[in-house]
Amino acid sequence: MFGLPSMALQWLGVGVLLLTAGALIKFRGWTFLLAGYDKTSPVPDGVVADIAGNTVLRIGLAAIALGVLIVITDIPSYLPVVFEVIILLAVVRLIYRLYTYTPANTT
Repeated sequence: MFGLPSMALQWLGVGVLLLTAGALIKFRGWTFLLAGYDKTSPVPDGVVADIAGNTVLRIGLAAIALGVLIVITDIPSYLPVVFEVIILLAVVRLIYRLYTYTPANTT
């Protein structure tokens, strides 16, 4: 019988959830899924949906890739921690991009 390691199931499950949420944010404009974001923000909904959706999609795809890697090979014990640091950096980049948003000149 084929059994998946529990760590692989965790990464695959979280990756699928993040992939779904990222697609809903980016392609359907469901910005209400983002904690702390509301319509009073100076950043337009379309920009937030694009930036945040891309970030969540990338993190979801990377989590699925890590889950598949765990299934097919033995990974070093430090790799999930490195991955979590990369996720933290991606979220910091997302927050920075949203706080420093300036509209493009249309002149």
